[in-house]
Amino acid sequence: MWQRFSDGLAKLEAAAVGSLILFAALMLCVQISARALFNTSFSWAEESVRYAIIWMVFLSCGLAFRKDAHISIDVLRQILPGPARKTLEVLITLACAALAGLLVWYGGAMVQTLHRFGQVSPAMEAPMYWFYLAIPVSGVLMLIRLAESLVRILHPRPAREPAPVLAG
Repeated sequence: MWQRFSDGLAKLEAAAVGSLILFAALMLCVQISARALFNTSFSWAEESVRYAIIWMVFLSCGLAFRKDAHISIDVLRQILPGPARKTLEVLITLACAALAGLLVWYGGAMVQTLHRFGQVSPAMEAPMYWFYLAIPVSGVLMLIRLAESLVRILHPRPAREPAPVLAG
């Protein structure tokens, strides 16, 4: 059941990131075309692209943890023997979880403050807390993926033997 949830969440994250990439690319093309063809521009276009990219980057962090795609220096991981390597991986995962927890905590506090003060973006006049919400949301997504990583580290699945090749 958890695997279905995790896979569904990954598809949702990937769809959101892909949509944001597409939106940003299309909006930049529209902005460039408007400037080149009509000598005008939309005041909100560049700001909307900026916030789309911010959301895209923050949402991608959880996916990167799921695929173990974050940049890492793994010299120690490669030279340590099995039990020490496992301990190191647990410590790294817990440190990342602590940082993700800080993103949730302080990002949530920032969102509440911005909501309370009613700050809006300069060009689109959209509530700023919408954009800052990317911080705690990504922190929660990272915590989910880091919990999955911790389970994988502490309870590795046995490697499956390849199916025999039948000659015939």
